[in-house]
Amino acid sequence: MNRKFILLILTLMTILSVNVMAQKTETLALSKKVVLALKMKDMKTLSTYVHPTKGVRFSPYSFVDKDKDRVFNKSQISGLLAIKRQYVWGEYDGSGKPIKKTFRNYFSEFIYDRDFARAKKISYENQIGAGNTGFNLKEIYPSSKFVEFHYPNSKGGDAMDWSSLLLVFEKRGNKWYLVGIIHNQATV
Repeated sequence: MNRKFILLILTLMTILSVNVMAQKTETLALSKKVVLALKMKDMKTLSTYVHPTKGVRFSPYSFVDKDKDRVFNKSQISGLLAIKRQYVWGEYDGSGKPIKKTFRNYFSEFIYDRDFARAKKISYENQIGAGNTGFNLKEIYPSSKFVEFHYPNSKGGDAMDWSSLLLVFEKRGNKWYLVGIIHNQATV
């Protein structure tokens, strides 16, 4: 190979590597802002991060169900905690019974059940918490990037009390937006 070609390839690889690192840095910073808004139950701030046309999908478990998971648009997010209406959010693992709750109750059980702003582990584009429930995030959000905030088993080993919050982002133009909030935990 000639020298110019090799130099071109090395330059392109460097540009790609810098772009990937910038993407990771940007997405991690955004995920920390989102998790802080969730911790503070600041739905107005959260709404500023939500995708302007796709909204945000809430999934109670790692298997994203396009038919059963709830999607809310950017303008609906701000008032969700005050709404008294109960929604069906999917089905409980194990029993198959409907998860019928107000957003406030869903929030405390399937979004912020731990202080994820202080998570023991944070991962970019790598699933930490895995159980026997399928993980289809990349099938549903093929052009996304995700960050997982994870609390491991409290007693180690065979304990079944781990919990994760996954925030899924997609890029529109030059900006990343929140498109998915996925809760994950040990399932039966």
